[in-house]
Amino acid sequence: MAILSVGISFPCRAEDDSTDVDASKPGRLLLHVCEIDGTPIRPLVSDTDLRHKFDRQGTPNVSPDGKRVAFDAWTNDGGFSWQESRIVVVDIDGENALDISDGVMPSFSPDGTQLVVSRPPKYAKADNAKGMSIWIMDSDGQNKKMLADRGAWGGRWSADGKSIVFHGGRDDDGSSVPKSCLRLYDIETNRVTNVFSPAESPFASLSFHFAWAKGLDRTVAFGGKLKDGNGSASAIINVDQGISSLKILDPPADGTRVIDGLSFDWYPDGESIIVTGNKHGRPFPVSLSIKEGQTNRSFDGFPDDVTVRDPVYTPDGKNIIASFGANQR
Repeated sequence: MAILSVGISFPCRAEDDSTDVDASKPGRLLLHVCEIDGTPIRPLVSDTDLRHKFDRQGTPNVSPDGKRVAFDAWTNDGGFSWQESRIVVVDIDGENALDISDGVMPSFSPDGTQLVVSRPPKYAKADNAKGMSIWIMDSDGQNKKMLADRGAWGGRWSADGKSIVFHGGRDDDGSSVPKSCLRLYDIETNRVTNVFSPAESPFASLSFHFAWAKGLDRTVAFGGKLKDGNGSASAIINVDQGISSLKILDPPADGTRVIDGLSFDWYPDGESIIVTGNKHGRPFPVSLSIKEGQTNRSFDGFPDDVTVRDPVYTPDGKNIIASFGANQR
């Protein structure tokens, strides 16, 4: 699979401007643009007022053309929680940051004109939804349309534009679907099908983060807690081939534990996945190889004094965007 080249360059910043981390605020997480090895370049959002207002930032998603980033964020103090999260869209150079909607885990459509967003139960009554729900909206927050509710969560748009993957929601008879199976919303027909059934699933429950391989490969990376009680695992599956294509990925060779419940992203060549691991008690990026015998990527450029969560690659594979917090250890 060819790596996309989108011609995006990042200006070099002075050493003092490369990170924005506050050790006095342990819950604070700000997105940063980094070199491919993790060396910080700058905070993602240039507007310091907005950056510090919404100072709990995560789950970034870069538009396929590499020009914009959508992410979720809320205010890191006792009066706010993830249910108050906002969707922010910003140009890749850090300018023109806009708070467009409530919600979490935004994912761009292939042409960048729309987002699929998960919305908390806080808004369910006003939206005429049942609990957690998934919506499509324009990339400026307008023209919202609900796709699924009753616990539907984690929607991600496929690179070919045909499908949205998620978990939860309702079955054809209106009953809630267990979160142990992966589901597909078909954009053309508006129908929802299961990639595999709860009975077929080796997972007792799936995490709410999913990631499509880049290009037209209809393979999804995900994770969850296993039915056999042996903890959590990461996996990939071709959504058109179903359970027969499921592959459980080997854990990191160095013993680092992958943190269940944080984001996944594919390197553009389709040969590895980046996730958040627990490295000596510190959240830190981990690379999982798709093929046996591959050498996992290393990220030696991340500073020792930061924790790193929700890392994603830019479409050209030349940079990483990730949330930085203060390393308290």
